[in-house]
Amino acid sequence: MGTQIGLVFYDNNEDMARADSIAQLVFNRIDVLNNTLSNYLPQSEINKLSSGSNINVAVSDDLFRLLQISGDFSVDTNGAFDITLGPLIELWKKARKNREVPSTTEIRTAQQRTGYGNLEFPMVNVVRLTQEGMQLDVGGIGKGFAADEAISLLKRNGINAALVDMGGDVTVSEAPPNKEFWTLGFSYFDKNGREVFQKVKLKNRAVATSGDLFQYAVIDGKRYSHIINPKNGMALSNNIQVSVIAPNGAMADAYASALSVLGIEQGSKIVEETTDLEVFMVEDVPGSYQQLNSSGFLNFIVED
Repeated sequence: MGTQIGLVFYDNNEDMARADSIAQLVFNRIDVLNNTLSNYLPQSEINKLSSGSNINVAVSDDLFRLLQISGDFSVDTNGAFDITLGPLIELWKKARKNREVPSTTEIRTAQQRTGYGNLEFPMVNVVRLTQEGMQLDVGGIGKGFAADEAISLLKRNGINAALVDMGGDVTVSEAPPNKEFWTLGFSYFDKNGREVFQKVKLKNRAVATSGDLFQYAVIDGKRYSHIINPKNGMALSNNIQVSVIAPNGAMADAYASALSVLGIEQGSKIVEETTDLEVFMVEDVPGSYQQLNSSGFLNFIVED
């Protein structure tokens, strides 16, 4: 998954061997998903799928479910979330390494091999990529999906109070013993440039943070994020941070990425139309600082 993974859970049974066994089951499950979803493993299932075009490819239940969920999120965010951006992601990864912005021609050429509409599902567990040269990249949802699967596995083994931390994106089930909630937090910068740590309380929810305030490269004096805008093929440079609270990790992960692309003005409309989605957003553009939190987000804030 390209990140450190943290697991915390509570069990009424005091048998440490049982706890170790359950933890191993969880990490084994995440390993299986990594082998399915990783772009970095040449023989991963998603890379094998990306190597073919205009043919029906049978895929595992895990990959099929994730691709379908991703397609739904693409539609619901008007294309701001898109797992077909692999060619653009690779282009910008190279650009950040070489400190050179891609040319318009390079961006347009890569864009021709993207588009969530080119991802089709002819039948159950069958996928077709209709555009040649496509490369799927589920980096914007894979960690959340894996966390959801971990929570589900824990519940099947009688563990109802658990936390899965996928590099800062956290999914929780029931609260710890004798607690009402899990207390988590994230940092952001206020309009004076001061770093603020915001605590939130969660139960059976997930929180994910995305944006370009922390992950970026400076090229010719301008910041460029690791997040790509599907509409124009450009890396984000709007100095944005988005924290999302959602019913599950996959949704929190995907919408954090999508709302980073959309920005506060367009993103707020999506939030209003989406059930069970709460967000906190900051756009720190010089001379035009903006901050937004959805009305329901206030219910999750921990007051010191």
